[in-house]
Order: sequence, then structure tokens, then C-alpha cells
Amino acid sequence: MRTYGFTFLELLVTLAVASVLLMVGIPGLQYLLADSALQTEGFTLHHALHRARSQAIDQQTDVIACLADKQEQCVKQNFTHLLLFNDGDQDRKLSAHHADDIILLRHPLSGTVLNITTNQLRFIFQPDGTLAGTPGTIRLCSPQINEGTDITIAMSGRVRRQAIRCPESQD
Repeated sequence: MRTYGFTFLELLVTLAVASVLLMVGIPGLQYLLADSALQTEGFTLHHALHRARSQAIDQQTDVIACLADKQEQCVKQNFTHLLLFNDGDQDRKLSAHHADDIILLRHPLSGTVLNITTNQLRFIFQPDGTLAGTPGTIRLCSPQINEGTDITIAMSGRVRRQAIRCPESQD
């Protein structure tokens, strides 16, 4: 008599091998996901800052790039998204009656996966493409892999991205 299927022992061995492979693969998958979030956010912010500079030159007006809260106010902490807008009246804030000045409103930033910090409240690109004020940096750090990206905006308006090592978080 012929039987088809697996014996109980074969099934147990297969499950044991599969569980070992899964346990070895999970940390690699977590690293891959954290690195992917870091790279995606870094490229997106880098591209958006380039866009703000180009828009300032094309429109011959000040363009502001900032990390903003839900009320569309530029903030250094508790931000929810990236905001780019034309600042035609040069009051350094988005006017409620000029909603058409918004160039980019990007939701949400990966704040739950990444630690995002900045040393500037806003980055003001002038009509000649230069940055008003002082040079600034947006730092993205992934606590899971202790790696990050610095996005630096020079006085010339040039935007540069650089990989960094982030300090380990102290819990």
C-alpha cells in the first residue's frame, strides 16, 4: 500500500528549519525597512529644497521651505510635514488669503521611524537662488540602524546630502 504526504517527523524538521531561517532574516528585514525609510525621506527633502531654489529663480520671488505643523506654521519641533511656499509679501509666513502660494505640501514626514531635526526655522531662497540668513541643516536619523543623512543648505543655495553616523539613542 502506498501513502502520500509527509511524516510527522518530516513536518517537525521542516518547521524547525523554517523558524531558524525566519529568526535570522527578521533583523535583516528590519534594517532594510529602516534604511529604505531613511533614503526615501532624504531624497524627498533634498529634491524639495532643490525645487524651492529653482522656483525662487523662476518666479523671481522669495520661496520659503520649512517643516510645518498642522496650522501651516514653520516650527523646529512637533512638525508634521514639509511646506514650500512663495513669500511675495515677504512676511516670512504663509498668509491665509494666499493659499495659492503653496508650491508643495508633503504629508507626512516619517517622524515615527526617523528622528528629524533642523537648526533653522525656515530656509528662505531669494530670487537669485541664494539662501537668506545663515546656512542650515536638516538631520534625519534612524534609531534602528544608527545611520542618518544630513541635508545642508549653503549660503549659495546649494543643497547637499551626506551620510552620517547617528549617536545611539539613550533610553
